[in-house]
Amino acid sequence: MKHGLAVVFFLPVVTTSTLAYAEIPPAMCYQPLQRPAALAQVNPADPSVRIASDQVDLSDNQQASFNGNVEISYKDTLLLAPSARYSSLSQLMQADGGIEYFNQTLQVSGRLFSANLQQNSARLDDARYRFVDQAGRGYATALIASEDAIRLNEALFTTCPEQDNSWALHASSINIEADEGWGEARNAVFKIKDVPVLYLPYVTFPVNEARRSGVLLPKFGSSQKLGVDFELPYYLNLAENYDLTLTPRYMSKRGAQFKSEFRYLTEQHQGNVQLEYLNADNEKADNFGARYLGHLSHVSDFTPQWRGYVDFTDVSDDAYLTELGSDYSNQSDTQLLREAALSFYGDQVHSQLRLQGFEILGNYNKAYSALPELSLTSATPIALTSWLDFSWQAQYAHFRNSTAAITDADRLHLEPTLTLPFITPAFELTAETSMLYTYYQQTAAEQQTDVVSSVSRAVPKVRLYSRLNLEREYDWFGENALQTFEPQIQYLYIPYRDQTDIGLYDSARLQDDFHGLFRTNRYSGIDRINEANQLTVGWTNRFYDSADNELFRFSLGQIFFLQTPDSATASADDISSAESMLASELIWHWFEKWYFSSALQYDIDNDQLMKSSAALDYRASDKSLFQLNHRYSRAVSGLEIQQLGILGTTAIADNWQLVGSYYRDVTNHRMIDATIGLQYESCCWAVRLVAKRQILTDLELPLDNFSQASGLDTSIGVQFVLKGFGDRAGFGVTDMLSNGIFSYRRPYLLTN
Repeated sequence: MKHGLAVVFFLPVVTTSTLAYAEIPPAMCYQPLQRPAALAQVNPADPSVRIASDQVDLSDNQQASFNGNVEISYKDTLLLAPSARYSSLSQLMQADGGIEYFNQTLQVSGRLFSANLQQNSARLDDARYRFVDQAGRGYATALIASEDAIRLNEALFTTCPEQDNSWALHASSINIEADEGWGEARNAVFKIKDVPVLYLPYVTFPVNEARRSGVLLPKFGSSQKLGVDFELPYYLNLAENYDLTLTPRYMSKRGAQFKSEFRYLTEQHQGNVQLEYLNADNEKADNFGARYLGHLSHVSDFTPQWRGYVDFTDVSDDAYLTELGSDYSNQSDTQLLREAALSFYGDQVHSQLRLQGFEILGNYNKAYSALPELSLTSATPIALTSWLDFSWQAQYAHFRNSTAAITDADRLHLEPTLTLPFITPAFELTAETSMLYTYYQQTAAEQQTDVVSSVSRAVPKVRLYSRLNLEREYDWFGENALQTFEPQIQYLYIPYRDQTDIGLYDSARLQDDFHGLFRTNRYSGIDRINEANQLTVGWTNRFYDSADNELFRFSLGQIFFLQTPDSATASADDISSAESMLASELIWHWFEKWYFSSALQYDIDNDQLMKSSAALDYRASDKSLFQLNHRYSRAVSGLEIQQLGILGTTAIADNWQLVGSYYRDVTNHRMIDATIGLQYESCCWAVRLVAKRQILTDLELPLDNFSQASGLDTSIGVQFVLKGFGDRAGFGVTDMLSNGIFSYRRPYLLTN
């Protein structure tokens, strides 16, 4: 029979965060500890210290000795010992023998335990600690805990399993201040296989989510265009809601660069500001000048109705991204967005005032800037009768492009719409008519004499759309499934209008994928309204399993012209919309881990394929996947594009992973991008070797020579990570497949 004694006092609690952060490794690496059954009985809300044992001896009601299976519990902690002693006079408690201490996240074993109740402190000698549910263990000759701090003497920490000394951090002392959220280690030695490799006289580390200034993990790499590339970020915790990261970068071929990132967050505002600056590029002529990148992203929610937004990026020269790279833009970007907007979301009207422009990189035609653009739309349809709705939109924009034939233009657009909707879950029928009125004032460059200064255009539009949803239960290879059949039909009428006197300010030809067939305008923007007397017919067939997972989807649609569009609509801008397109889309989850997806756009009138894509995916896990893909486009900036890619990753031995990707330009018979990587990952450390070879984009080439290769860049890098002792973000196997020109995309996203 056990005897018990209740004592009220404070006992410090050691948590996971007081020692280190560590990831949970694979199950084969780490087996969670078995918690003692008594730990399930502790009550976190109970402020008393409860002691139970097989025997208890009391002396003068001042001292108590406990022997045999001693259990001392306090809130969510439990101490097990063969024997323990308590003195109410000196407020001391001691336990010796095989001490075992548990809380919900930590287990500590020691030789001797002592607690001073008056000073609210406790000590464990010869303490060996281990996290209960995740990797991380260590040793200290003494673990001393007070109300607001913990100290480890002659301490060791590692995330490796028992008997594995791949790496460990040794320190003469580790002090952890719980209130500050940070710990500090003195005379720290980092060892690999018990061999000292790094001495740190003083190092700090976080014990909770609090932030503190300090050096972050460096980045190291090498490539033909940069040489040796080394970055050493320094983080400045300026306040709880804003911070600054300063990053010196050295490139042996280019020189020294300075990078910075400032972030801020308040109840109404958030954003970041980045600056990259290279005073002189060793690979450029002396008179080339400094190279820089600046980026600003900002969002303000002034009220639930008012929102402000800014996104601005600027670079010193067109080749900055392709030659130096950046954390904020892709190396293959050919334009940089510059936009500021103020939006109001009212009960009756939504409005937006926007300034928008693009910095075009390379030998492309410069784009127009909208300075400003004001848009107004009805917030919700206005019910004129029980069956008739009215909506409207209006827009004013001023466009500017000093290099174009039309340097300035003002555009006013009005579009009232009447709609007769009839919508049920199984059937939809919508009749819609609109009047599109647009007025332009255009200013020509001095050498241009054929520009019409004032143009107006009024175009009526009639649309009839119907959709039917049919479904039935179906047997899918022996399993219950649901099949749906969704036919849809649209009639669209827009009369011909001569638009050759109107400039192209924000309009471009949209692609005719399956969903695009049912658009009412085949252009972005409103500078071109396509003529239409056409019927669009399409249908979608789907299969779902019993858990509503989509197993199969096939969509097919075509535009039928009831009247051939006037060829004058195309004009000299070469964005004709006179093709009768056939479009399809297929997604087939045909066997457990296998996926197939495909899409195509076919010009019926000219009997030619315009665009297509196809991909075969096998995905067993993030470490076992394969993808074969093909994409084709007849015209991308006037060039035919056909590319074939293969990528995947597989385990080649225990803890060894092979990753590879290869993309080829079939049209020009050349490699575009190739990567091969070898990764070793154990329970507590990992190393990666990656080699890349990819085409160098030269935006200075003329467009008619752009298809010619301007050179290849070869790079090789090594990354070494100690789990639980640094930032492991981005060390997953699939991230290697996402760092090239073409990134890996999961199945079902291949045709978006």
